[in-house]
Amino acid sequence: LSLKYSTTFTVADFVSSFSAAGGAETLPSSAVHLLPLLLLSLVTSAFGFSVGPEAPMVCAGALVGASLSRRWYGSKDTGHQETLAYAGAAGALTAFMGIPIAGSIFALELTRANGGLSMSGGKALVPSIISSISAITLIRGILLPNQAVGGHFTYGAVGALSGRAMILVAIACGAGGAVLGTIFHRMVAMMKHVAWSTNTVKDVKSSWKRPLLVKTTIGLMVGIISTNYPQTLFWGEGSLQMMVDGQKTAFIATKHGLSDMLTSVARVNPSLPFDNASAAVQVGIAKLISIALACAGKFPGGIIFPLFFAAAPFVHACSSVIGSNLVPVAVFCLMGATQASVTRTPLATVLMLTLTASSTTEMSVILPACMVSSYLGVFFSSLLSDKTYFGYKK
Repeated sequence: LSLKYSTTFTVADFVSSFSAAGGAETLPSSAVHLLPLLLLSLVTSAFGFSVGPEAPMVCAGALVGASLSRRWYGSKDTGHQETLAYAGAAGALTAFMGIPIAGSIFALELTRANGGLSMSGGKALVPSIISSISAITLIRGILLPNQAVGGHFTYGAVGALSGRAMILVAIACGAGGAVLGTIFHRMVAMMKHVAWSTNTVKDVKSSWKRPLLVKTTIGLMVGIISTNYPQTLFWGEGSLQMMVDGQKTAFIATKHGLSDMLTSVARVNPSLPFDNASAAVQVGIAKLISIALACAGKFPGGIIFPLFFAAAPFVHACSSVIGSNLVPVAVFCLMGATQASVTRTPLATVLMLTLTASSTTEMSVILPACMVSSYLGVFFSSLLSDKTYFGYKK
C-alpha cells in the first residue's frame, strides 16, 4: 500500500502549501488522495508504528475543505480555498481528538515556523473555530451523547509551587524540550538522507526496489526495537498514562497493552515502574528512534502523542534530582516543549495537554509553567538549529 500510494498528500505538503508568503497553493483533489491517505494511516497505526492518525486527520480535513471551496467558489479562488482548508483541518482534528478550539489553533500554528498563527489567521481563525465547535457538537452532542466529557491523563499531586520553582522548571524543560526536538528532527533528516539519497544508478531510484528495501528494513528495525521495548509500540495515546506516571500504570492495563507473555523479553519491564534512571532513558531514546524511523520511512502519521510519550521518561530519569512534587509539572512541561519545538505549535500544544488531562490534575498550578516552557521550546530550538522538521516556504 505504501508503495502504491507513495505520492499521497501529507502534512508536510499541507505546511508547504500554506506557509508561503505569496499566498496559498492549490491543494490536490480529495477524490484522489483522501481514501489512500486514510487507508495508509489506518494500516500504519494498526501495525504498531510510532506515528498516529492526528496528521492524516489534518490532511483529510484540509483536502475536503479545499475541494468544497473549488466546488462553491471555483478553482481560481485560492483565498476561500485556504480558509476552508484550515476550517476542514480544524474540524477533523477536533472530531478525532475531542479537543475544541485546540484543533483550530494547531492548524493555524502548523504553517508558521516561529510559533505564531498563520498569516491567514485573521480571516481563517473564526471559520476554523466555528468548524471546531461544530465538530465537537456533532460528536459529543449527537453521535456520542452519553460518553463522559473530559481528559483522562492523571499527573499526580503537586501541592504548593513557588513562583521561582515554576520558572526554573519551565526554563529547564523549555531548553530540554528544544534539545530533544532538535535531536529528533536532525535524526529524521539524517535517516532520510541515508535511506533516500540519490543513487548512482538511475534505474534504482525510479524503480520500486529501493522504496521496498527501505520500508522493509525500517519495518524490521521498528520490530526489533518494539520487541526489546514493547512500550514503544503504536503512537502512544492509548499508553501515554504509563509514561506520565513512570510506568506505575502497567502496559497491559492500557489500551495498547500486550500480555506479559508477549513482553517477556523486554529490556525494561513494561509492567513495573521505572526502577532506575537508565531504564527511563532507554525507553525515551527507543521511542524517539522509533518515531524517527517511521517518519524517515515516509510512513504517514502524526507525531503529537508519540513525542509526548518520548519526552516523559526523561523527566522520570531525573526525578531524584527535581523532587517528586515537581515531577508532574516537569512531565507536563517537557512534553509540551518537545512537541512544540518540532511542530512549532506552542499554544495548541498547551491546549491539547490541558484538555486531555483528568479533572484531578492541578491545572492552575501546572498550566502557567507549561505555557512558558512550550514557547521557550520553540525559541531555544530556533537557536540550536536553523533547520526545522517541516519545510516552510519563505
